[in-house]
Amino acid sequence: MNKNSTKLNKAFWEDLILRRGTMIGMIAIILFLGLRAPSFFRVKNLMDVLKQSCILILVAMGQTVVLVSGGFDMSAGSLLQLTANLAAGFILAGMKTPSVLIAGIAVGLAVGLVNTFFVVMVKIPAFVATLAMMLVLSGVTTWYNKGKSITLSNEPGFFFLGQGYIGPIPVLFIITVAVMLLLHVFLKKTKTGLRMYSVGENYAAAMLHGISKKKALLISFMLGGALIGAAGVLQASYSYGASTMSTTLDFLLQALAASLLGTTFSRTEELSVIGTAISALFISSLSSALIANGVSNLLQPGLLGLILVVSVMLTVIKKREIGQVTIF
Repeated sequence: MNKNSTKLNKAFWEDLILRRGTMIGMIAIILFLGLRAPSFFRVKNLMDVLKQSCILILVAMGQTVVLVSGGFDMSAGSLLQLTANLAAGFILAGMKTPSVLIAGIAVGLAVGLVNTFFVVMVKIPAFVATLAMMLVLSGVTTWYNKGKSITLSNEPGFFFLGQGYIGPIPVLFIITVAVMLLLHVFLKKTKTGLRMYSVGENYAAAMLHGISKKKALLISFMLGGALIGAAGVLQASYSYGASTMSTTLDFLLQALAASLLGTTFSRTEELSVIGTAISALFISSLSSALIANGVSNLLQPGLLGLILVVSVMLTVIKKREIGQVTIF
């Protein structure tokens, strides 16, 4: 075997392990756990898993949009919980579903705008600014719901968004796929989206081409906020209201893990809403499969931490291979 053949074989296996290996590993894990609990692969259960995954997918895509421009949003989980509570309260007050959805998006846009102000204008590090926003939003949520769950009933129009089906397919899944495709086209096919990528990947080069970092961060924070605000409304529809149980950190960590794990699908470890969506679906499916196998949900945070570490490790390995440095 000559040297060229050896190099090609080496490149093939490295590509298989570092990029396609992620997908192969995901499929293998779900198949292993699913075959141990045959009920997991029943059509009804799979549709339920798809439906359960959608909120996480939407939040993770919102986080990815922010990361694309080099930002970071610690307030994603708190914003989701706030808009879910607001949506449930607005429905109880008699607001119509379209108005509630618009209100949720508006709240998300406002939070994104405030985050941008502190990060871009005041120049507070994104981690610190959005951490403060996370605490503020958590406090506002507790003040709004007065520490009590908001339960909805007999709201078929509103519940259709989160619990309805078109044929065998959940409406929530259809909405999520539509949002994913629109975001993918926006980020990959428009000048604005490509400029956001350039700012996040190489700001020095972007600046030389006259691309504004402020504008890119403004769009990313506001778009991410709007997406998470809409997800909060859908969460209220899916859950028949809003709970007082805090899911802020759960959604934040899972969304971050999905965003980072999603980069391993690209040769250059580029953030991608499609990669993020696949990874979020895997994380949610893994949780359901573990429960089906009788594994305590108390172990799931540890497994999520392991997924996060592995995804970062794979990213670092690939970045070193192509001569890039990534600092989180």
